[in-house]
Order: sequence, then structure tokens, then C-alpha cells
Amino acid sequence: MEPTSALDAHTEATVADRLKDARRGRTTVVTSTSPLVLDRADTVHYLVDGKVAATGTHRELLDAEPGYRALVARDADAEEVAG
Repeated sequence: MEPTSALDAHTEATVADRLKDARRGRTTVVTSTSPLVLDRADTVHYLVDGKVAATGTHRELLDAEPGYRALVARDADAEEVAG
């Protein structure tokens, strides 16, 4: 379950910003499909079947990985094409 799924976009963005600020200078692992949370991460690992399929920033992965883009956009049609 996505921890920020019940939040409106403004509150979700606030949580993402505060998480980044609170953890600055530390390594923190967060599991999320939230575009707002992922966009604030320094490094994103895209997992497929429990293995790292690609690594980069959120924006790099959006551009380069159709499966990642489908997952984050929650686009079922694109996910079928990518999978």
C-alpha cells in the first residue's frame, strides 16, 4: 500500500519535501510509486520481480523506462505494453 495514497496532492508534496529535508545527509530507503516522493529522491531503483532493472533519477527513468513510466503513471494500458 502506498503510504501517501490517501493524501491530497498538496499534503503529499509537503510530506515529500519534509522527508527529504529531515533525512538530508543520511541514507534513507523509501518504497513508493508516488511521483511526488520519487521526484525528490536522489536515486531511484526500479525493481522488476524483486531485482533492480534500472537506476537513475525519477525523471531519467520516466524518459528511459516504459515499465517504470507505466507503474508511476498508474497506466494499466502502458503497463501491459511495457510488461
